[in-house]
Amino acid sequence: MPRIWVLLGQRRGDNNQLLALAEALKTPFETRTLKYRLSWGLLLRLFPQRPTLVTSESRGHLRPPWPDVVIGIGRRSVAVARWIKRMSGGRTKLVRVGNPRTSSGLFDLVITTPQYPVPPAPSVLKLPLSMDRHSSPPKLTDSERAWLEELPRPHLLVSVGGRTRYWHLPEAQIVGAVERLAQRATASGGSLIVASSPRTTTEITAAIQRALANRPDCKLISDESLRYPVLLDDADEHFVTGDSVSMISEAIVTGKPVGLIPVELDAEGRKALGSEGLSSSVRDVRRVWAELQTNGLLGTIDEPIAGKIADPVRTAAEAVGALLD
Repeated sequence: MPRIWVLLGQRRGDNNQLLALAEALKTPFETRTLKYRLSWGLLLRLFPQRPTLVTSESRGHLRPPWPDVVIGIGRRSVAVARWIKRMSGGRTKLVRVGNPRTSSGLFDLVITTPQYPVPPAPSVLKLPLSMDRHSSPPKLTDSERAWLEELPRPHLLVSVGGRTRYWHLPEAQIVGAVERLAQRATASGGSLIVASSPRTTTEITAAIQRALANRPDCKLISDESLRYPVLLDDADEHFVTGDSVSMISEAIVTGKPVGLIPVELDAEGRKALGSEGLSSSVRDVRRVWAELQTNGLLGTIDEPIAGKIADPVRTAAEAVGALLD
């Protein structure tokens, strides 16, 4: 049986993608959590094939027997993965998720998505969506079931993200979208559920709360009283702010109609990406929007679209399985 290592870091979203892939392999795997030194940026430039950028505690967990496959994500763990391969005498195969920010030829398989400027290559697998660890809906608790059953259908779910690099959520635009969808839900005799995220600002959350104040069948979920995977599975239609590829992917995988709520470039984004065309050198989420809309998988607030697509986790797992074979 092959030995598989998963290099975890500090970002929950990144870790969830790695764990989704590892679990889909249906093979036992081990995790190695990497913690980085404050000077990791300099150490990565000086020693791109050595684990000097991680703490001594993390290095202590990197010892033989060396794995057959190492799965990692993010720029920082590249040096660790390359060192492991060198220590194994070149036997270890390297699987990289996302944007390696270096030559894809250094890895046996790169699994990426359209927002990253990764050039096509035999070792590159471009998924249309990001991987989600919660592709199977969880079992409802009694309180979750009772809460959802009290709201008339159809259930329209709005997933609100927050500021990311290059992008921000204009408050007036987000609140306007929520109000339009609330009117639509009321006209259809249904309900609107708005789920904020940890990245959603308190100002936007408060503004949405005010907009929904006099609408009994429109609810804002700004805590963990209802689990987000439960809301995803329950919704009849999805509306997602465009800042998060992960949220867009999770909505599309449900097979329900999905509409995009636009976000805007901030000052840094306008300088780095430009307002016209698509960037060829920097992560640009607009590439994801364009590809999904072209393929009939992503609609608008007024015309959400339901499309069918293969589970990206399964697609990625099959590619890794081919390496193991």
